[in-house]
Amino acid sequence: MRFRRHLSYANVVATLALLLALGGGAYAIDKVNSHEIVNGTIKSVDLRNRKAVRAADVKRNTLKGGQIDESTLNASRFAPLAGDESGDCNPSVSVFIDCANSGLQLPERARVLVIATGNQDSVGSPAKATCEIRIDGDRVGLPVQPGEQSIDNTSSLATNGFARTVVTRDPLPKGRHQVALACKELVGNVRIDVPTIAAIAIGAG
Repeated sequence: MRFRRHLSYANVVATLALLLALGGGAYAIDKVNSHEIVNGTIKSVDLRNRKAVRAADVKRNTLKGGQIDESTLNASRFAPLAGDESGDCNPSVSVFIDCANSGLQLPERARVLVIATGNQDSVGSPAKATCEIRIDGDRVGLPVQPGEQSIDNTSSLATNGFARTVVTRDPLPKGRHQVALACKELVGNVRIDVPTIAAIAIGAG
């Protein structure tokens, strides 16, 4: 068999076409762009060390609890908490006074859960008070009227425990808010023993 000593035009063109095809394929493999990927086809095992995804790659509010390590979170950023436990309080008969109060700093709009407790103590004779939860000076929820009637035990050691819990209907705006347990005497001489109040943000607005 005899071989040609010179390449023909057809051979040159075929060889160039083959090289271009191979080179183009190598380029395509090395330069995959977003529009060349079918949505949902890339999985975690395809990412090196599972470190290729960054915050900018994740749609806001799409990750669920199962994908988050709670120990890495700063709970005070999304669920700030405040509270106060004061000494005994002697309300006035004329105006409400704050028996327990605390400041709550909200990093963003949020609804707030507030819990207040105390013990009413009638001093010397039957007594009765009215207490309410206030946020920024305004009453929220229903008041409570701890106390005793004239036929009840009038010992100065007698107490009447109470608790009130409210959740704000509308989110409170971002910023600092004051929560308080405010009380006023209705009948006799009232003392509120160990008044407490606690507040926590429970959901962004």
